Amino acid sequence: MPAKTGGNRYPRVGERLVPTVLREFLTYPVPGMYLRDKGPAEGKDSGRGMRLCDLDEGAWERFSAEDLKELSGLVIRRVNACQAKQDFLDRRFPRPPKGTRLDSLRMENRTRGCLERDGFDGDLEQLGDRTLGEILSIRAFGPRCLVDLLIALEVATFDRSSDDSDQFSADVVREAKELAKLTEASRIAADDPRFGRVMAELDLDAGSVGELASGILAKDGNVPDPRYVLRRLRELRESITQMPSLTLEEELTAIFAPADHQRNSDILIEYYGWRDGRQKTLTAVGEEFGITRERVRQVCSKLTRRHKDVSSLVAPVMDSALRFIEDSLPCSAAGLEAELARRGITGIDMALDTVLTGAKLLKRPVDVEITNIGEKRMSVRPKQLNAMSAISDLAKKESYFHGLSTVDSIRKAIERKFPEAAADELVRETLPLLEGFRWLDQKSGWFRLHPISKHGLPKGIDKVLSVAGKVTSSELREALGRNRRMWDEPPPRAVILEFCRQMSGVRVEGNRIIADPPRDWRQSLTGVEARLVEVLKENGGVMDRGDMEDVCVDAGMNRFSFHAFLSWSPVINQLGHSLYGLLGTRISRRKAEKMAASRREQRAAHRVLDSHGRTEDGKVWLSYHLSKAASTYAVITIPAALKDIVKGQFELLDEQGTPMGTLATRDGRAWGLGSLMRQKKAQVGDRVVVTLDLEKRVATVAMDDGESDGEAD
Repeated sequence: MPAKTGGNRYPRVGERLVPTVLREFLTYPVPGMYLRDKGPAEGKDSGRGMRLCDLDEGAWERFSAEDLKELSGLVIRRVNACQAKQDFLDRRFPRPPKGTRLDSLRMENRTRGCLERDGFDGDLEQLGDRTLGEILSIRAFGPRCLVDLLIALEVATFDRSSDDSDQFSADVVREAKELAKLTEASRIAADDPRFGRVMAELDLDAGSVGELASGILAKDGNVPDPRYVLRRLRELRESITQMPSLTLEEELTAIFAPADHQRNSDILIEYYGWRDGRQKTLTAVGEEFGITRERVRQVCSKLTRRHKDVSSLVAPVMDSALRFIEDSLPCSAAGLEAELARRGITGIDMALDTVLTGAKLLKRPVDVEITNIGEKRMSVRPKQLNAMSAISDLAKKESYFHGLSTVDSIRKAIERKFPEAAADELVRETLPLLEGFRWLDQKSGWFRLHPISKHGLPKGIDKVLSVAGKVTSSELREALGRNRRMWDEPPPRAVILEFCRQMSGVRVEGNRIIADPPRDWRQSLTGVEARLVEVLKENGGVMDRGDMEDVCVDAGMNRFSFHAFLSWSPVINQLGHSLYGLLGTRISRRKAEKMAASRREQRAAHRVLDSHGRTEDGKVWLSYHLSKAASTYAVITIPAALKDIVKGQFELLDEQGTPMGTLATRDGRAWGLGSLMRQKKAQVGDRVVVTLDLEKRVATVAMDDGESDGEAD
């Protein structure tokens, strides 16, 4: 047993002042007063920037014995202060080499006595089963004894060599090599909150996991307590390789919420939603923990800003989540959240907003925007935000005016206005989120917005059923197709049928569409359209166009309104040439032929083109007696003998030479007289003479009441 003399007191000449195990906790600078006038030792600098943890065996060459005694006291005080740190107390005590005896260690009497009293003199290896906190809890065993014991063990470890130590050293080398092979080895730095403590425990000066492994390999595995180092290296490697299998909330918690400040960590986790997936307000978290909202903000700010360069931290789960999100855009936020949970990226159904907030804490670039569509959320790229608003507005407009629309029509409109917005995917993902969205035919892309669909198709269906009561889908489509102002071609029959199925007050039986309950046409129709239906009903449901026009105009209806509504109203059906009736009205062939013969007789009795010829100076003149159609539409015919020379446009003048517009001719027809006829209040039977100067391209029009006769001069 070594002599128990003052030579065994800490610090001992030639031995380090700081044990390797505690270097991580003693990074405080050596006070400047001890560095004054200390010239550089051989091969070393003057000591500027020196830390307590640097006080190794070389300190005896740099400082006086008196200074070292004071510095050792400073080391003890700092270790004593560390007892408030949980990670310090939880640190595993290094296991002494097998066969190490208490009486072979050079240490102070007090240290040896405390260990003997607690039964460690027979088996020092059991120290490796304890933590620093458990060792410090030995009665009368304080920070000084801890430092004394650790240094004594490190000296003994370096001095002895055994087969067992050699075996563990070889295992350490193999583990260090495996650690160096990891692709993340060079990227995981010493300040990483998940691995930094283990790295500092093994090598305080290593800047990365790669440097840690290289340093151990450079020593050929000759490290204090190789068994302990081997276990820590394995734990470090396993922790790194398991990173991709963590959930996102576990990864973020490990980075920003250290377990050594559990209450503060809980505050951070609750605020950012890493427990249940939903972020909370400062006020809500403050009420939960009994603190002010400002204190919550301070705690969260401190924990999330303690790392200078979080962007360099390895976060494979977050990187994987962001790649998946960006590859899936555009997509509903709910759809992305469900898929993140299904893939195991999050185990708490983390909200997309919470994921993106975590990405911003890690300073990851986020090219995602979340916007609300009514009560639903959509995730898109920033450049797609304006296009989304346009999609919503256009779909609502189309549904309001037409009752329905197609994905393709919306897409084409958006592509013209926003060519870089990936319109096809954006439209298909956005439309189903709109309020009242319902598919009419998903395959072909027909849809409607239920609360907005008021005009167009639903209005047309209401009119048709109010007059006909029931129709087939083909009849309904044909009736709706008369309104060319609404659409070039009405929706397919299957789409119309599905629309009817979704309408209230409509019953669909196979191919038949029935008003249920029956509707009153007087409530569904208004204005000119209602008057036309009333006239037809008063005259048996079928009328000649000319007769119906006379009745309506005599009752005060505008002639142009009559012809317009007659041409596009879905409740009026053309049953033959110039023969019209209410939708659903049937007429016998015999009656139709009789009405057509009567109309032909009337037309034969009145020729519109009276005569034509040329003046002495070569001008062409045409004489007409206005018919009902000619006076209405202001369209006249060109004789077949003249249609090859009377073509193109002519400046139109009245008898006084006043310009009245343009007379256009093509394919034996001429039009453009409407303004003149309205001004002159032309009537059926009036005589119109048009004189055409083919060279000057001028047409002069003269009108009279038709009582005089003769040719133009």
